[in-house]
Amino acid sequence: MSPLESLVYRSRLLGSEESLGLFGGGNTSLKCRQRDLLGRAQDVLWVKGSGADLKTCEARHFSPLPMAALRPLSSRRAMTDEAMVAFLERCLLDPKAPRPSIETLLHAFIPEAAVDHTHADAILSLANTRGGERLIRRVLGPQLLWIPYLQPGFALSRRVAAAYQRQPDAHGAVLEHHGLITWGPDGRTSYERTLSLVTRAERFIAQRHRRRSWSPAAHASLPADARTAALRRWAPAIRRSLSRARKVCLTLTDAPDVLAFVNARRMPTLARTGPATPDHMLRTKRLPLVVRLGARPADAVPAAAVIRQLERYAADHERYVRRFRRSATIQPQPFPRVILIPGVGMLTSGKDATETGMVAQLYRHAMAVMRNAAAIGQYTSVSAREAFGVEYWPLELYKLTLAPPEEELSRAIGLVTGAAGGIGRAIARQLIDRGACVAVTDLDRGRVEMLAEELNRRAGRARALGLAMDVTDERSVERAFDALLRAFGGLDFLVSNAGIAHVAGVERLRLADWERSLSVNATGHFLVGRAAVRLLRAQGMGGSLVFIASKNVLAPGKEFGAYSAAKAAQVQLARVLAIENGEFGIRVNVVNPDGVFDGSGLWQAIGRSRAKTYRIRPGRLAAYYQRRNLLQARILPEDVAEAVGFFVSGRSAKTTGCILTVDGGLREAFPR
Repeated sequence: MSPLESLVYRSRLLGSEESLGLFGGGNTSLKCRQRDLLGRAQDVLWVKGSGADLKTCEARHFSPLPMAALRPLSSRRAMTDEAMVAFLERCLLDPKAPRPSIETLLHAFIPEAAVDHTHADAILSLANTRGGERLIRRVLGPQLLWIPYLQPGFALSRRVAAAYQRQPDAHGAVLEHHGLITWGPDGRTSYERTLSLVTRAERFIAQRHRRRSWSPAAHASLPADARTAALRRWAPAIRRSLSRARKVCLTLTDAPDVLAFVNARRMPTLARTGPATPDHMLRTKRLPLVVRLGARPADAVPAAAVIRQLERYAADHERYVRRFRRSATIQPQPFPRVILIPGVGMLTSGKDATETGMVAQLYRHAMAVMRNAAAIGQYTSVSAREAFGVEYWPLELYKLTLAPPEEELSRAIGLVTGAAGGIGRAIARQLIDRGACVAVTDLDRGRVEMLAEELNRRAGRARALGLAMDVTDERSVERAFDALLRAFGGLDFLVSNAGIAHVAGVERLRLADWERSLSVNATGHFLVGRAAVRLLRAQGMGGSLVFIASKNVLAPGKEFGAYSAAKAAQVQLARVLAIENGEFGIRVNVVNPDGVFDGSGLWQAIGRSRAKTYRIRPGRLAAYYQRRNLLQARILPEDVAEAVGFFVSGRSAKTTGCILTVDGGLREAFPR
């Protein structure tokens, strides 16, 4: 490998192990000789760029800088963050390279060729324990430097360099409340030193856990059904409170390790002490909200009590910001990203399920650090002032600006029925492409789970959830909405699309087929519409319902009585829902498509029968439907999806009770 290739390889090895760092945490570097544009040899530092993730990094994520420009900085007494960043950006040997890491000078001032910095859980567990320096030397030996906490930047870089000069045989350093640095003459050496030191720390912690329990339990976990029922009561109010500035997604994590932590007697003290490392605060904030239950079990606590605690948290956070901020331009972000509920689990918030998952994963690692430190001695963290310095640090907040602009439906949460069919699949794709989180539902669990996987790959984020749901089964609908709440925390729109068709003249129509059509095409829309409206009203944030009906509502066809009658009932239901829910800001609209053949399971089932009705060959049916509309247009699933996208977006904010035709123009089906 080339030097840069070996750096990428080593970085990915470190990044692949979650206990060493997550989501952009940590950084790596390599110093090597290479030629400049004029062919002259020079010493170059390659360091991970700001915001890049070790787990997925590529060569383009590393910044090359000339060591000749960086070395003299070590003799300076001070340098502001702004001056340091501006200097490093001017030093870049490649103008297309990413902004260098905040800790670039830390790597530059250590003369070793390879430097690795990780936020290893096991190292933090020791370094965050009272008497951490003594513990580090006892467990990891004398060849590690101990650096008391300093916010990353120029001063910390000089502090580490000075410690190295006093002990040049050291293999690395432990940064209090921050993590581990290892170095060596090559990447293999620094990498193996990281693994060796972390392994020794892990073995020591495991011995301590075998000898003593870190905390007895103070609460018992509610049964799974009771946890879901509690979430059903709380989530609408919590989401409404957290969404005052921008909508959020909420995810419940109630894995055994999370329940063990939130139920522990020492949990409130540990959680309110501070973060496992300030690097997590960009996503988790300094403190979680610990819900106080008093003497009641969690399922007896009303939503109003939780909201009062949310408001107190926000007020406390605003006081914390006012106490430490030096600029009026710093605006507090008052609400928690992590909510710990004894007996229930952990709620995390973010713009979508990828972000809530990141927050949950980071805080689960913080839980591990707190448990480990509590098993060893007393858990400690940075002070409130030190935490503020990082939480509202412009250089750390800069990472947030690297994210692309949010899409039109970003932060919106929806549910689509009949998603495995051609129209439903196209609707789900468009909604995902526009940034929404979507539960895709249908009868076949395997198909919708595969669809959700496809949609998440398409988005590059966790935005889709595949759920088996029978729209004619009230309990099945309830289970699906519960799963939606656990994954996304709420609802902003429903696309009620599931449907079936049966071809037969009324005189030949069997009662069972008539009832089946009504069950799916009318009652099914009632059940999912009712569930959606109940949730939207409880949230109090408005919302949108879109019913996929049919041209047959306004212009029925012969031998299509069961389908046409049920679809007409569906549209009347939509109109009544629009009338009943306008005062709550809930809009209800209808899309009437016609002749959508691509990917359609419905037409595969009835195509031959409809061709017989019109006395044409089955292979000519699609052309027949196309020729009969005014535009002579072939109607595609994507055309229906465009109409749905309009109705669920803010572009139709003043429209409710509307029927939008997607049929190429059929005079007899013009809405009146």
